[in-house]
Formats: sequence, C-alpha cells, structure tokens
Amino acid sequence: MRWGVPLLLVAGLIGLAACSSSDPVSAAPGQNLPLKIQSDDPSQPYGITAIDYHFHDAHPTRPLGMTRTVEVTNEGSVLHNVTIPGTNIDRDLKPGQRLAIPNIGRKLGGPGYYPFFCDLHVPQGMAGVIVIQGAPPPSQATP
Repeated sequence: MRWGVPLLLVAGLIGLAACSSSDPVSAAPGQNLPLKIQSDDPSQPYGITAIDYHFHDAHPTRPLGMTRTVEVTNEGSVLHNVTIPGTNIDRDLKPGQRLAIPNIGRKLGGPGYYPFFCDLHVPQGMAGVIVIQGAPPPSQATP
C-alpha cells in the first residue's frame, strides 16, 4: 500500500510525457493522436486540428503574420469541413486529410479577427477564429 500512490503518480507522469510529443505522428483514421505543441517560428505552418467536433488551437489562434501558412488537419474519425466566410475557402476533409492555406493574412485581407467553422457540425459549435497580426485586442475590436 505504501508504494501504491507514488507508483501511480510516476506511471501517470510517464504517460503524460509520452502523450506530449511534438514529433509528427501518423495513425489510422479514428485513432486519436497526441496534440502537437505550436511553434512560434513564423517560417513554420500554424497547425489547427479538427478533432472530436472541435478545432484545437483556434480559440482564437495566436496572432499570425500575413504570409504565414495555416494547416488544418482532420485527426478525428468523421468528415469535417473548413469554411471561412468571405473567401473561397470551403473544403471537406476526410479523416487524415490536411488543408494548407498559404499567405493566410493576405487571403483574409489583412489584420483582423476572422471566424471560420465546420459547416457539417455548426450545431455542435465547431468554430474558431484566425487572428492576423496588427488586429486590436478583442476589447478594442469593433464588431
């Protein structure tokens, strides 16, 4: 009994460390993958993950530069969609598929807050916001 709690704690920490890898990982459709830690390196794509009726790292995104690439990956087990109003971006993503959007700030029209959503799962609240650098803080932004 005396070693039960410390061993359980150590096992939990080892499991947590194993799930926090930032290395690319592949899996069969429907298998949940560990979420990647976002890089602040503007030369690297900013990743958004569509999984479990949720866009991870998009509530809102970090402020992104005009020429940054956004990659949306469906790591879930069902079909998802990426729709950005006011643009021609409206794409279905099967499990495992990825959508790369280069020069995101230019495509969206400059600094600001840009909502996007999965038109297949709007009732579940599957939506996010892309922030392009130079936008005023939300408390100062105009609706």
